[in-house]
Amino acid sequence: MENSRTATKVGLFVLLALILTALLLVNFSKGRGLFTPSYRVVVGSENVGGLKAGASVLMSGVPVGSVDSIELTGDGRSVLIITRILKQFSIHADARFEIEQSGFLGDQYVSIVAGKNAEPLLHDGDKVQAQLPFNLQEAARSALGLMSKLDAAVARINGAVDRVDHTLLSDSVLTNLSASAIHFRAVSERAEALLVDAQGLVHDQRPVVATVISNFNTTSVSLVAASSNLQSMLDSARPELQATLHSTALAVQDIKLIAGDLQSGRGMAGAIFKDEALKGQFNAAVANFNTVSSNLARFGFLYTPKQKHTLTNDTHYTGRGAGR
Repeated sequence: MENSRTATKVGLFVLLALILTALLLVNFSKGRGLFTPSYRVVVGSENVGGLKAGASVLMSGVPVGSVDSIELTGDGRSVLIITRILKQFSIHADARFEIEQSGFLGDQYVSIVAGKNAEPLLHDGDKVQAQLPFNLQEAARSALGLMSKLDAAVARINGAVDRVDHTLLSDSVLTNLSASAIHFRAVSERAEALLVDAQGLVHDQRPVVATVISNFNTTSVSLVAASSNLQSMLDSARPELQATLHSTALAVQDIKLIAGDLQSGRGMAGAIFKDEALKGQFNAAVANFNTVSSNLARFGFLYTPKQKHTLTNDTHYTGRGAGR
């Protein structure tokens, strides 16, 4: 009897141990029992960071599943995260999967952010792509690189400040700048006085300038009127000018013909110039005409030249000699 009682006690103890073990399994599986209906969703990512198998899958902060396993792809360039989602939670294909961290140094988990629910629901075995998780080491490395760049920039700024202090802000340069400022102030005062004088001169000479401008306008109007009158005169005299030019051209042609006749010996004038006897007579006549015109100019129109008498034997002596 005691053996049977002992076996019964041992059996009860084992049964209680199994029940406690099942309760612990249910507790550590974050609410997912062994026989709870679920479906698999494969999440692809280039890096999982510190994510481990058994991590939670949260949707809007509510546990909806867990990570079964993490597998590396054949090329080693990406990772497949096999998650098991409880059947009671429906997830659309436009949902965003992210790997986040609880707190600053807490465990990492898979976060699901619902979208517009415009895509169909995910089913068992569907694959989605997750965004890269926040990597603290990469952030620290980037911060170190940024700090080194900032140190280099600060060093360059310090060098530039030193150069400015030694070159632009030296005592001689500051003295020259002060002197230049004083001279510039004096020049500006002189320029201001000159401007005032110019304004006064313009104000005083304003009537004279207005008169000059008025006279200039009047003169310009007169010039315009004169030019219009001259144009009218030219237009009216244009036929007469054309006739005069035509007559002049005819006269020039006649002169050319006369010159040609003279050169060739045609006509009376040509005969005079070609015949030597006529030419001599014409020259003598011209000489006599010159003598006559000279006497007329000296003695008048009624002048008659005295006639000379030759002495003969019949001439009576008057008592005067040739020398008296």
